[in-house]
Amino acid sequence: MKFPLWLFALGPGLVLAAEPAGDSPPPERRAPVKDISRAVVYTVNEVILSDAGLELARQADSDVLVRGWFKWYHAPDFARLAPLAAKAHRMGALFGGGVTVSALYEGENGLRPEQVLDMATRGPSGRLVNAWNLPGCRHGTLSNPKYLEYLLSWCRRQIDAGADYLFMDEIDAALASDEGFDDYSIADFRRFLLERYAARGWTPADRRWQEALRVDLANRSIAADGTMASFQYREYLKALGLVADSHGPRNPLAADWHDFRIQRDDRAWKYLTGAIRNYAAARDRRVFVSGNGLARYVDLQVLGVWEHWRTRNGRIDLAESQIDEWASTVAAGRGLAGRPVPVVFFHDWGFNFPWLDVPAADRRLWMRVRGAEIYAAGGMFAFPVQGPFGNDSSRDGTLPEIVRQSRFYHRHEDLYLDAEVLGFEPLEADQPELSLALWRRGGPNLQQAKTGNVPQPALILHVINRRAAGGEPVARASVTVSLPVDRAPLAVRVVSPDWPGERAGEAAVRDGRLRVTLPHLSAYAVAILPYAALPAVRLAARRITPAWRWARGERSEFPVHRGGIVAEPWALPGLIQGKLHPDLRNPPTFLVNMPQGGALKIHVRGVASRGAKLVWLVDSRTVKTIDLPDRDGKDDALAAEYDETFALPIPPGRHRATLDNVGGDWACIGWYALAGETEEP
Repeated sequence: MKFPLWLFALGPGLVLAAEPAGDSPPPERRAPVKDISRAVVYTVNEVILSDAGLELARQADSDVLVRGWFKWYHAPDFARLAPLAAKAHRMGALFGGGVTVSALYEGENGLRPEQVLDMATRGPSGRLVNAWNLPGCRHGTLSNPKYLEYLLSWCRRQIDAGADYLFMDEIDAALASDEGFDDYSIADFRRFLLERYAARGWTPADRRWQEALRVDLANRSIAADGTMASFQYREYLKALGLVADSHGPRNPLAADWHDFRIQRDDRAWKYLTGAIRNYAAARDRRVFVSGNGLARYVDLQVLGVWEHWRTRNGRIDLAESQIDEWASTVAAGRGLAGRPVPVVFFHDWGFNFPWLDVPAADRRLWMRVRGAEIYAAGGMFAFPVQGPFGNDSSRDGTLPEIVRQSRFYHRHEDLYLDAEVLGFEPLEADQPELSLALWRRGGPNLQQAKTGNVPQPALILHVINRRAAGGEPVARASVTVSLPVDRAPLAVRVVSPDWPGERAGEAAVRDGRLRVTLPHLSAYAVAILPYAALPAVRLAARRITPAWRWARGERSEFPVHRGGIVAEPWALPGLIQGKLHPDLRNPPTFLVNMPQGGALKIHVRGVASRGAKLVWLVDSRTVKTIDLPDRDGKDDALAAEYDETFALPIPPGRHRATLDNVGGDWACIGWYALAGETEEP
């Protein structure tokens, strides 16, 4: 199908709608990918209950159908739906199902009241809690084996019906601060305390329980047998008057409870993923697993774009490049999984769906610009074909754009699957409002590439246009990008979702830098720069965009390896906590070796209404202090009231450098980056 090319005169430049892809649709694939890391097009298709849903998936030519089935409340008969999964396989797609790990409704799927009461978690007082303030809805307890078995029963049904991939939503059960105090969790916490403190030499009747942690073992409601072997945490909170403030600084066990919850949630998740894989393997199947959000033990990471969503006056805001944010999340997702798994972003809905709050034209623009940034950063974007709250691409006019995008990524999948991201700085363009990324595709030599045995070595330059008007990118002519490379390529081949075929670009070396010129740019173009042998590329260390989690950091020490690579960057805190929440404090310490010295750069977005005071300590000595008084009176981490970058000096040699906050409350760190040459710590 052909789509017309429209030109509109708006303001000083031409606004260019996307041209048709032009090329014929890709041939029918014989079978779905065996390894999900070879998938290049993901789509959200919630839910597929008939051939009509499959037809939308077919048009989008998806490799992976995300949430084709999903069990949230009452579940359908998955055995009856099994023919749909088989049809999806014949289309060449992996069929995705899913289960909520959190929501537990009274009376769902024939559960008896006593079963729900047994599997539901409780508050600190022991009473039931309405999950999300919804009457009749509970959160399940991950400490109850019966609840875990209930979750697995729905996974098995979908696997038996042909699901290849399971999307497990809210794997920590989405507990609020006043939840998680059921009898099963209390018993688990008791075992946790006994094991933790036994390792420190404490016995169950040790007097230090009273002296250090205020556990009155003589109180039989707290300890029926007079020892910690019968410890009742809810009664402890009640005796200390902490039922309404169980996480506050007055609770001596608050940090232990926090650590227990992390350990218990991790143990339950590991058990669920192992049980899913074992069940599939026993049936000679391979089933891929993800959470909703970054997680361990997964085959792919799938997460929403909530904290990366930018709007202004009800329209998409493209003012800032977000490519560093996507790239940091990709690195964090792979680091957490322990291997280079796909990292897939999607527009999650939850109880608010901002994707539908903007016009359909802006939704198309987001896919063309932010979607391109995600791919250029090494991630994948799951195109929203169908979802709840009226999200239907066949009705809002976004399906043709999804089709155009999927065809492009399929035609050029080697650029994304068989290459690697090098970095983003210092790439410089002669025009503003561009997002840039440089990749590398390896290969031993040009002669072997000509024989077809290996891909030709190439640098791959991604250029994304963020200048837009009226929901369309403003077209650019003759865009030049400067790269820190001192050799010219053999050619410049430019491809784009916005035009058919290839176009030729230009390249020249001047003043020791390679200048690549694209003849035209609408939303997104990729310049392929082939070489006989790849040149050296001098890029700066990448920025690390942390997650802004309201939780105590899981890591306190971060070794910095050669090339400025920070170990386990996913654990770097986005919120550096101050005095108000001591139970959440765990300031990061960098173990770094800089022979010539350097700096840690941090970008501060904003602070809480009590303000913050950052302290930079090198080998326990204060080197720099940054006072950050509140400027806007808000507790909004994304308000960007500061939006300033600070350099924290690192002297030559090996050091332990800590970023702490001794101020009133948190400071929000937008990104971290090492400046200077680093060696192994």
